[in-house]
Amino acid sequence: MADVPTITAWAAARPYLQTLRGSVDADVAPLLDTAGAAPFAINREVLSYVDHLGHLYTGKPQVGQRSRDYLTEVLSRVDPRYARRAGEIYEMYRCGSVHEFAPKVITNSKAQSLGWLCYKGPRIAQTQVEAREVTATHLEPLPSVQTGRFWLPVSTVCLIDDLKASIDHFAAAGPEADRVAAWNRAAQQLAAPVRHEFTI
Repeated sequence: MADVPTITAWAAARPYLQTLRGSVDADVAPLLDTAGAAPFAINREVLSYVDHLGHLYTGKPQVGQRSRDYLTEVLSRVDPRYARRAGEIYEMYRCGSVHEFAPKVITNSKAQSLGWLCYKGPRIAQTQVEAREVTATHLEPLPSVQTGRFWLPVSTVCLIDDLKASIDHFAAAGPEADRVAAWNRAAQQLAAPVRHEFTI
């Protein structure tokens, strides 16, 4: 992937975004063909793209905020559930998959828990959970057989397709002055070298 260019007009961002979209097809989509459909790898990759795109969209250096903003403001144009579940997606599927190599189970103040449920299929599909067949909807919580426990289904197919569609929405985004300013803040942050004491 080339360095993020500094731009003077929003149209100059589009070639970079199209290259990024192409890398989703080349690098992430083939994971659907692996044995077991590599759900954790797909989650990690898609949410890494969301982090990068969120940086370019908002210009914010804070990973969590820019990721949630991209889910809420851009991916939600593909499916509004991304806005409703931005916090859960970030904590469960981004932080868990990156830091713990598997999605996290999360809890709330009502002593309820929300577990992960990855499936390969369309937005609404039949899948197995707790040794039973259920109808899962991408990002729509399902009740468990255990009181106070729920599942957050994520379709790996939808994650990839929705990510690509969100890049198209981002490329068409406005207002131009805001997009250019945020993009350039991110480009400058990404171009800055990282300080680390090393020896040769």
